[in-house]
Amino acid sequence: MLLYATVCQLGETWWTVALVFFALTNFYMSTMEEYHTHVLFLGYFSGPVEGILCFTLAALASGVWGPGFWATDLVQLLPLPASVLAQLPVLTMAQSVVAGMGVALVPTVYTSFSNIARARREHQLNVSSAFADSVPFAASIGSVIVWLWESPEVLSNHLVLFLSFVGFAFSYIVGRVIVAHVTGAPFPKLNRMHIPVFLGTFNALAPRLGLTKIFAGSNEVVLIWMCLVYTGAQYAHFALEVIDTICS
Repeated sequence: MLLYATVCQLGETWWTVALVFFALTNFYMSTMEEYHTHVLFLGYFSGPVEGILCFTLAALASGVWGPGFWATDLVQLLPLPASVLAQLPVLTMAQSVVAGMGVALVPTVYTSFSNIARARREHQLNVSSAFADSVPFAASIGSVIVWLWESPEVLSNHLVLFLSFVGFAFSYIVGRVIVAHVTGAPFPKLNRMHIPVFLGTFNALAPRLGLTKIFAGSNEVVLIWMCLVYTGAQYAHFALEVIDTICS
């Protein structure tokens, strides 16, 4: 998704964060749904299909009209009366893509929860406990947002590094769900990848709690590098272990 954000000229902004988190939410919900229903159902807007098509079209648009295309206001391209256009939010083409993904995510998430509820009822299992499996993911996403909100310099200067570490963490979290589904293990909730996310958020929130921020200013970049090394090593170990187990 970082490549997608680059193509759309989103830069180190909240729009890039939203784009990445929409994709992660879509992926996690589809995986959680598969765990509980034992059926892989790609939602109305899925990464492997619509996501790749959108990325391809975005790359083609940049190639044909240049990167400046994404800075064009959407309202300038809509063949609607001026009275109607005046009521629409002012969004660039790049921002409208992210907003569209956010809108498309709503029915996708709703469908995932609906399919989970139906499958659980068919097997006379508790629905609430299955829905609760989304809480650790939501807490992780919320923690990352709080971290960035409290550390705007990370958002504006080190977002690629930050999202790289977040990508490893969430890939591990989703990977554990996939392995649990294949092996019939209990649904994995909190794990070692939540440690750097929650610790980093606590560090960012420290001043609001009347505490001293251990990694402040430029030192916070050191913390992010530490998180990247930790999550990258953990994910590599996890991937190699799964491959070795399957091949053995």
